[in-house]
Amino acid sequence: MATHEDIIAAKLFMNAAFPVLQVLMDEDPKLKGKKFDHTIQFGAKNDGELLCCHMIFKDGHLDVVQGPAEKADVIMTFGTVEKMNALLKGTGMSLPAIRGNIFVALDFLLHYLMGLKVMTNEPKTELEKYLKVKCSLYMICRAMSTYNKLGDPDFHEFCLRQPDRIYQFRVEDGNDPAKVACYLRVCQGKSKSGHGIYEKRSPFVLFRFTSIDGALKVLNKEEEFVAAAEKGFVETVGSPEYACYLNDYMSIIQAMVT
Repeated sequence: MATHEDIIAAKLFMNAAFPVLQVLMDEDPKLKGKKFDHTIQFGAKNDGELLCCHMIFKDGHLDVVQGPAEKADVIMTFGTVEKMNALLKGTGMSLPAIRGNIFVALDFLLHYLMGLKVMTNEPKTELEKYLKVKCSLYMICRAMSTYNKLGDPDFHEFCLRQPDRIYQFRVEDGNDPAKVACYLRVCQGKSKSGHGIYEKRSPFVLFRFTSIDGALKVLNKEEEFVAAAEKGFVETVGSPEYACYLNDYMSIIQAMVT
């Protein structure tokens, strides 16, 4: 039976990492415009139960739905949650049992699932750097909201004690002040992530990365957050105390899924 930590990690993958595929479908030349209209169920067995989600690809758009599909072109099921998490993290090579169209399954595994490696691989081009930063920040914001909804006691308490607040992430790139932008909204225990600049109010805390390269140094843990701020890679505007709190939770969540 999977540990509580393994279950949380699996749910973070399904709720936060898989939706990031939309970024790659929109902006990665290898997937942009690719014809792939299929429903993929992906999950693992756990003590006789099935932990899974299904991904509906249609006309270049992706919907990720938690739970089994009524009808899927491909069903991928791992024997354990640990084996599924290990493959997604890149620390294991166990493959799932596959039912359905094997060619569709291979297409998904080789092009879409492997595409998520952009968040863990060392980028070699400017495009890969940009995609890594965008996918990683989008995933982290979604994962923080999911982490709260899954009921982590410490993080939920962090969200409970706050009125309606916006934590904004913004990455500059040359003349573009918001090349990548996303946010986490928390309000009395509830949370929601979003893409772009939140327009209805000023952020309680703004994490402003001064470049794509600077954001990479922080996301790759090449620089500790305080050192990165001292070197000008990132600036926080707003409450320094809550910026530190959120950065600590980001590190916990990032460690669970990478």
